[in-house]
Amino acid sequence: MIYALAILAFIGGCAPTTTQVSGPIARVTLGSEDTEINQSLVSQAELALARINSVEAYRRDNMLLDIAILFAQGGDLEQSKSTLLLINRDLLKDSFFIEYSLLGLELDLAGQQLASAQTILSEKRFVALRSGLEMNFQRRILSLESALNYAGGNIIASIENNIQLGGLYNPRKSTDQRLIARLHDQIWLQLNELPFNQLQQRDLADRGVLAGWLELTAAMRYRQADPSAQKSFFAVWKQSWREHPGAKTPPNLLKNRFRSSSTPKSIALLLPLQGEYETPSNTVLNGFVSAYYENLSQGRSLPKIAIYDTSSVPVTEVYNQAVERGADMVIGPLRQSQVEELAANSELKVPTLSLNRLDRPDRPNSKASEPTENLVQFGLSALDEVSQIADQAWIKGQTNVLLIAPDSGWGLRARRHFVDYWTAKGGTVVDAISYPNSVNDFTRLLEQPLEIDLSEKRSLALRRSVNRSLSSTSRRRQDIDLIIVLGYSDKVRQIKPALDFLYAGDIPVYATSHIFSGTQQIELNRDLSGITFSAMPWTLEGHMPRPLTPDQRLPTSYRQLYALGYDAFLLHALLDEMARPGALPVFGATGMLSLEEGSIKRKEKWALFKKGRVVPAKP
Repeated sequence: MIYALAILAFIGGCAPTTTQVSGPIARVTLGSEDTEINQSLVSQAELALARINSVEAYRRDNMLLDIAILFAQGGDLEQSKSTLLLINRDLLKDSFFIEYSLLGLELDLAGQQLASAQTILSEKRFVALRSGLEMNFQRRILSLESALNYAGGNIIASIENNIQLGGLYNPRKSTDQRLIARLHDQIWLQLNELPFNQLQQRDLADRGVLAGWLELTAAMRYRQADPSAQKSFFAVWKQSWREHPGAKTPPNLLKNRFRSSSTPKSIALLLPLQGEYETPSNTVLNGFVSAYYENLSQGRSLPKIAIYDTSSVPVTEVYNQAVERGADMVIGPLRQSQVEELAANSELKVPTLSLNRLDRPDRPNSKASEPTENLVQFGLSALDEVSQIADQAWIKGQTNVLLIAPDSGWGLRARRHFVDYWTAKGGTVVDAISYPNSVNDFTRLLEQPLEIDLSEKRSLALRRSVNRSLSSTSRRRQDIDLIIVLGYSDKVRQIKPALDFLYAGDIPVYATSHIFSGTQQIELNRDLSGITFSAMPWTLEGHMPRPLTPDQRLPTSYRQLYALGYDAFLLHALLDEMARPGALPVFGATGMLSLEEGSIKRKEKWALFKKGRVVPAKP
């Protein structure tokens, strides 16, 4: 009893002290490596909670707040939230009410309960108290508000919160200088995610802080394949915006891009230009050349390009020949078998960017999955996209998934990867269907996984048991939170109406970028309405500084290869910088590109079919 009372006395002093003096301290600490300390805090909180009935009534709510804080600091967020629910907030004094509200906000953010978090910020008592709070609390609130806006996809609003937050620090204090630098890195990361049309400043007379950031980011994006040109423009921008916070404390992420790195002077492009690969190779080549001339028009000094045909000669032989002729970088090959051949070569002499990726979800420990020195693998892997969809579904609490995928090479790889990735998170795949390309009647194919057939059998059995005609309506299974459909638009246009017909029209449907060719076909795509999908930036209007123009007659898979070629040229001068720790992702035509374990990983934007039209969507 004495020990328990000592703990109560200890934590009983925590909230008033921290609330009145150290307000900005975050209570929710995730991913702490010191599990023993976490368990110690949780144990203290559990013991105090067990003794709460022995505490005087007038101290009870304050004590519960202390206990909730202790649970949060110990990492037990569920118990922290449960403890908050026991508090009568109307009995809390103003300082405790603010701490109560901010802890609730942090817990909602951690659990992605965005609507609940927004309610806290707009609560009448909180709004009335906010303007009179001390500086530390103002900073903490702006930081949380920025996180909330970012989580909700309102990136511009999040940046504006961070700009306000930066104005609350004193740039003459050394401690504040470090915080400002960190904040500017965060702002620069957020700006880097914005599509180009949101970076273009409409009012040139606007000299506000946000306008300056947008102007700088737009110029950097326009020149992102040329770090030396970026450095020159930044010097000009600083002169024009001398009083801008970003001119006084430039983001480290931006300055890192100006660091010297080796730029190739001669590039060998390895492609199979004959036979079955002739059309895809020419499509990749056209995308590569379009990026080349786009940069040439900006006055850039560009490397020489030599094209080598790998159709009938071993790729290692072609590779060595290209290096002997002076190539200091190789881009290619395109065929997966040839990428495997290069990946097995431990003596690649120059930096090499392949145009395909060796994804082995069925062989995670295979040698092909190990990074090869001087080789960076780049390709349009569907595995990145299904991982992105899985992460988003998990955040939204959609745990039971029905997966529908084509019975093809990429479809089967994506299916295996999703099932493994999803179940490792703790999710459930209620069924995973592979459909052949020959299927045209998806209603019959989907009846069984939706258990429509069982519903009809139950209805028939009931009619037989009562020996009379009964009116009945079939019902689908009710445990599906999300349907993920993989495939190109011609098949998904048949799948979505079949789902609607089978009473599954109210279940959210996610798809990958294969569903959209980049051309608006409103009448043709009305059957896709309601589907959210991961979209390559080049397919969304205004996302790129200049629109990409692949041949309209090409199928979606080939048009995506054009974007692959475009990005391959974009990356040729950036691989060194991307390999540095904490490097900024590159805003490419095929996604936000980052280098991880010898492979370029893509994170795409989100889009939605709305009455047949594709529109950008928030995550």
